[in-house]
Amino acid sequence: GRSSGQACILVLDPGAAQSFLVNNGATIDAPDCEIHVKSTASPASIFNSGTSLDTERICIEGANIIDNGGHHPNTQLSCKTADDPYAGKLTTPASSVCDVNNANYSGAKVTLNPGVYCGWINFNAGVDVDFNPGVYVVKGGGWNVNGGTWNGNGVVFYFADESKIQFNSAVAATLKAPSGGPYDGIIIFEKEGLAHSPFVLDDSKGFDLEGLIYLPSRDAIFNGGSKATSKTLTMVVNTLILDQTNWTLESVSSGIGASSGSKAVYLVN
Repeated sequence: GRSSGQACILVLDPGAAQSFLVNNGATIDAPDCEIHVKSTASPASIFNSGTSLDTERICIEGANIIDNGGHHPNTQLSCKTADDPYAGKLTTPASSVCDVNNANYSGAKVTLNPGVYCGWINFNAGVDVDFNPGVYVVKGGGWNVNGGTWNGNGVVFYFADESKIQFNSAVAATLKAPSGGPYDGIIIFEKEGLAHSPFVLDDSKGFDLEGLIYLPSRDAIFNGGSKATSKTLTMVVNTLILDQTNWTLESVSSGIGASSGSKAVYLVN
């Protein structure tokens, strides 16, 4: 395959050991996608048995990995990775005034509006959530999501601090980034310069996310049962662990960052 230097997944931490960890059961079918890993630690990455990563290229800055088996052709070591094309370039939403504090949502269906959500927001008992278009700022805690479905077109989720969204117990989400405006093509991003913290996706029924996921401070973990269905995605994270993921990625001709060192991809389960 070609070596375009374009990445659909960029793992940023230059010093983290095993910054890209692929565990048993992880499968990615992505012949047009490059995964770039900036770590020069020893080992920079670990590939475990029972895994299959079919990509155009896996480009790792470091010279040392641990290869315990599995299928990951086109892996290059001591490889020049793409730079982060988004650093310092994304518009920061206003977050000083809280619109919602420490809320609990339950019942059959809830409709939410853009605003600043402070403290802990709990989605209980499989509630179905419709998001009106706009920016949802998460601040001073996080969102705990226990089942249900999420739907939103033209929505952005922004972490103003080390807050997070924790998806638990089989959540299904269909979310699409805005097209046009200051957040064109962005679905999830965060304040820059945050301390490193985990971002865990557990046991999803299926995720259909269209847009950029920009979480440069987060140690992203996709755990057992997480499924990706019909996504257009560019992902930038600090470190990445794949457990039991089953993704098929197809490149998109005009995707996020396609002209600036990243490539958007289309994922179908």
